[in-house]
Amino acid sequence: MQGYDDPGDPGDPRDPAVELIEPEDFLPPNPFPLDAQRMGIDRWSDNAGMIAVASSLDPAKRWHKVVAWLMLVGVVSWTLLTAWAQITG
Repeated sequence: MQGYDDPGDPGDPRDPAVELIEPEDFLPPNPFPLDAQRMGIDRWSDNAGMIAVASSLDPAKRWHKVVAWLMLVGVVSWTLLTAWAQITG
């Protein structure tokens, strides 16, 4: 029979010396800016992927600016097409 290591008495969980493991310790870091987190946007929100990509862009890099403009054109054109369809249809 194999022995095991006795962890001993963990003590009182309210003791500051006791480190408790939270479920958030196993999740990856939140990629969203603080403004988005304050609004309640997390990785399971609608359009969270687009917000995560947009928040990771660096304005000092030329290709990141190109991607940002393409994303802006995509969102605005979709909005204008939807509005045009509602007005004329």
